[in-house]
Amino acid sequence: MMERFTQKTKDGYAIAPELQTQAIMRLGRWEDTVEQLEHEQAEIAAQLESLRAAGKEKSVRFRESFARKLTVSTMLDTLRRSDAK
Repeated sequence: MMERFTQKTKDGYAIAPELQTQAIMRLGRWEDTVEQLEHEQAEIAAQLESLRAAGKEKSVRFRESFARKLTVSTMLDTLRRSDAK
């Protein structure tokens, strides 16, 4: 289980001063992950468009790419919902 660096408060969250560096590093890694997923989503969309243009919607590659697109979209949706709270 992930160790929490923050404590929930009535106004949001608080971080103990001695954990700020670790919390910032973790936040940076999460932001990197979101950026990587967004980049991957764009790449997958381009691949799918290319395969559609070639009439290969029923190919294994298309289906695998489409499944990956759904997985990445779900991950991004989950991360964005947590960001909106």
